[in-house]
Amino acid sequence: MKVLCGYNVNIDAVCRMTGEEISDLLGMVNKEELREKICEPPGEIRSLSDFVAGMVLHMQKGTGGEWFINSDEFFHFLKERYYEKSEIRLGGNMGIMANVMSHMGAEQVVMNAVGDINSIKPLMSGGNIVFAGESIPQDGSISEDATEIIHFVFDFSSGTRFNVLGAEVTVPRENRFIATYDDINTELTITTEFEEYSSEHVSEMDGAIISGFNQLQKFYTDGFGYEERFEKAYSQLRGWKELNPDLLIQVEFGHFMSMGMGVFIFTELAGTVDSIGMNEDELVMLSELHGVPSDMIRKMDACAILDACVRCASSTGLKKIVLHTRDFMMSIFGKGASSPALEIESMQFGVMCAAAFAASGRLPERSQLGDSVTGLARSEEGLKQITRLQDLIGGEELEGGVCGEYQEYSVCILPTIICEEPVSTVGLGDTVSSATFLRWLELSAAYQ
Repeated sequence: MKVLCGYNVNIDAVCRMTGEEISDLLGMVNKEELREKICEPPGEIRSLSDFVAGMVLHMQKGTGGEWFINSDEFFHFLKERYYEKSEIRLGGNMGIMANVMSHMGAEQVVMNAVGDINSIKPLMSGGNIVFAGESIPQDGSISEDATEIIHFVFDFSSGTRFNVLGAEVTVPRENRFIATYDDINTELTITTEFEEYSSEHVSEMDGAIISGFNQLQKFYTDGFGYEERFEKAYSQLRGWKELNPDLLIQVEFGHFMSMGMGVFIFTELAGTVDSIGMNEDELVMLSELHGVPSDMIRKMDACAILDACVRCASSTGLKKIVLHTRDFMMSIFGKGASSPALEIESMQFGVMCAAAFAASGRLPERSQLGDSVTGLARSEEGLKQITRLQDLIGGEELEGGVCGEYQEYSVCILPTIICEEPVSTVGLGDTVSSATFLRWLELSAAYQ
């Protein structure tokens, strides 16, 4: 398979946020200031109290999130405190997905190579990658440290305990909070080389997997908003479809700065791309479209998630949604967009890749994929949710999953494979989405 891959890549500095570490940070901030920011989250990081408030909020709920660092001074604080003791990994949705697909057997992956790609290349294990654009020019609009494109990823574990403002907190589930310092991906930068290469070769491509829209900012220093940056990328996707109507395009959604941004971008993309992948937190951001209570979605109630996905798809005309959670993976699609057998087989491949990566922090060779997850079990909670959903959709069992119908959509769901002590949770959504997409492309070509 030949795949186009845009737009964001960076370096992840992955660090474990323990109860002791968050307690130390809590001791460094003003309590009243922290209380105000927990009650009214700033959603961005300009100071230590902003960072601690974000960290506490996501650890309390066990949810994943990403806030942008808008202070050079605080970036240097984080870098000095955590960078040397972090595990340095490939980051960015596009970077991770390009690496997964290349490693797992794609013939060619064409990647939008932004930033200091020479520092990023050694972190990639896959071959057959075309780096379209080795670097971007520097000018006064980009700060001195911007080419580092460092995203600090703070993993936290279920059961971690700490006290905040007189209350004891026990983290309900493992997840991560990301503090992002990035002046390149926030622009949704597309290299000239990627534009030219993709236009010239799109007719040869089987698919495209696109991400990075969640890096967009509400406002920019030039006075424009995110809509202008989005439109440049969106016009590229439309152009690809015009040149190659058979090109299958999937977008990996991401956590946006505001619900309004998420709804706008989802709605715009829905009429052009073939599928959109997301997790439960990102589905919550689309509540304006589906109206399903967020607490039901965050509890990973499969019936509520299905209802929300169908409402999002039916209100926008989107052909398919691929929803990945800790405990199960679900695909809902309209008539002619796919088939139950294709969806189940491709999702099985995806969850195996994600489990292997969670257990070891690296991808196995494709021939060793089955052996790499030996000893890991299917999620018990996922199995329970599938039983509940089966009652709703009247589905039949198929290769370890269940397929059925809900309203005018086909539904496929299967349990994930759980690693109780993952090396890291970062990149698992990108891994499962891109591996599933790769297998979907292979099977789609085989079934034609």
